[in-house]
Amino acid sequence: MSALPVAAPPRPRRGPAPEPRRRLEVAPSRAQRRARPRLLPALVTIGGIGVILLAQLLLSIVLANGAYQISTLQSQKHDAVLQQHALSETLDLYASPQHLAANAEALGMVASGSALYLDAKSGAVAGTASTPGGSLLGSGDHVGNVLLSGTSIVTPTGTTTTTPDAGTGGTGSSPQDPGLLPSPTTH
Repeated sequence: MSALPVAAPPRPRRGPAPEPRRRLEVAPSRAQRRARPRLLPALVTIGGIGVILLAQLLLSIVLANGAYQISTLQSQKHDAVLQQHALSETLDLYASPQHLAANAEALGMVASGSALYLDAKSGAVAGTASTPGGSLLGSGDHVGNVLLSGTSIVTPTGTTTTTPDAGTGGTGSSPQDPGLLPSPTTH
C-alpha cells in the first residue's frame, strides 16, 4: 500500500447542530400576481405599433408616387394642349379662303362668270351671262396671307407643291407700301 496516512472519521460535534438558514419571502397575493406585466400582451402591443408604423410608411410612399404621376400627367396634358393649339392654328390657316382658292385652282377649277338672277314675280332672268374662266387669286379680291407662303398645294396628280410668296395683297400692292390697303373690287 501506500505510505499516505489514512484520514480519520469525522468527530461528532458536541453542540446542537446549527439550523439551516431559512429565506423568508413574502408570498404575492392574487392582486399582485395579476398586476405583473405579462409578456404576450406586451409583444402584441409592440407588434401592433410596428404594423401601424409600417402601414403609415407604405401609405406615404404610395401617396408620394401618386403625386409624381399626377405631376407627370399634368405636364403631358399641358404639352398636348399646346400641340392642339398649334394644330388648330394650322387647320385655320389651311381653311383660309386664299389657301382653298389656291388649292382649287391647282386642281383645275376656274372662277365662275357673272351671275344671272331670276325675278320671282315675273319669272324673268336678269343680268348678262359670261363664260367662266380666269383666276380669283390675282383678281385683287383677296388680301394676301403671308402665313401661307411656303405651304403645300395639292395637284391633280396627288403630289404637293409649295406656294409662292403670298405677301402681295389685293390690288397688287405689297404690305410694305405704307399708303395702300388691299381691298376687294366692288361695283
